[in-house]
Amino acid sequence: MEIGKLRGMVERAIIDGELSRQERDEIMETIYGKKQITQEECELMRTLQQKIWTAEIKIQG
Repeated sequence: MEIGKLRGMVERAIIDGELSRQERDEIMETIYGKKQITQEECELMRTLQQKIWTAEIKIQG
């Protein structure tokens, strides 16, 4: 998955305040499913994690 698509998924979650389990799994697989994690991917993941921890984004059951 290209970084633009990954960025779009994270931005959609931030805008609507929800993240489906499927979206979460796709994001995690994209970031951690390869050998090298880029700095931009790391920053996107940190942003997403921070928003989940502060309840700005909720993971749907």
